[in-house]
Amino acid sequence: MKDNSPGHCRSEAVGPPRCFADGEKVCPVDEQGVMQPRKECVPCPYLRACLQQVMVERGKMEIVEQPVSKVTGFFKRWSDRKLKKVESD
Repeated sequence: MKDNSPGHCRSEAVGPPRCFADGEKVCPVDEQGVMQPRKECVPCPYLRACLQQVMVERGKMEIVEQPVSKVTGFFKRWSDRKLKKVESD
């Protein structure tokens, strides 16, 4: 039986569901302290963004902007290394 209660992801809904990034509803912590996404949330197209937001709010993850291309990424990493080296000297 499908759970179509308010707040759960539905295909006809536009935009994220009301439960988006609500850690207690979407990804409760089990007895061992492990975050477990609910089975009802697995088919949701917003699952990845939702779990990322929950982890950011819980201090488990930091969102870092991705470089636009491989070359940009190379120069960003190179620049970061040079800056760290200058700061440590």
